[in-house]
Amino acid sequence: MKNEIKLKKIVNYVVRKTGSDIKTISRDKEVVYARALYYMIALRATKSSLKNIGVVVDRDHATVHHARKKTFHLIESDRFYMNIYREYFGMELELDEVREIDNEILTSNEKLYRGLSNEEKAIYDERALLVLKSFEWKRKDDNREEVFEKIYVGM
Repeated sequence: MKNEIKLKKIVNYVVRKTGSDIKTISRDKEVVYARALYYMIALRATKSSLKNIGVVVDRDHATVHHARKKTFHLIESDRFYMNIYREYFGMELELDEVREIDNEILTSNEKLYRGLSNEEKAIYDERALLVLKSFEWKRKDDNREEVFEKIYVGM
């Protein structure tokens, strides 16, 4: 039970850091690498069996074993994924590089965000959420019919 909770936390960490939903059945490179990264972290951070590690992301033990044989070495040569791995274990990160995600180069704001400490990211995320909620509120406002008439004074 304790390991299952830790495995779910690892899944959430990987999803948050990579932006890939690792529970989907997608075979896109980004999703496959993110899923394999989860397996790598889980194998090192827990004493869970391959079966239990796979079950959390709706896979079986053979899939975890296959990823260990075929994908781990690819991740180990990818700075982006290895920095996520290193960060999880509190290891020193390699210098980050500009990385294309879904054929889009990171904006300057995204680059600056990656340079923030975890505490600064939490503050930023909290404030950004408020801004996004305000946009949602405005959208609802635009679709609402006004109940009151506009009164033109002094005309």
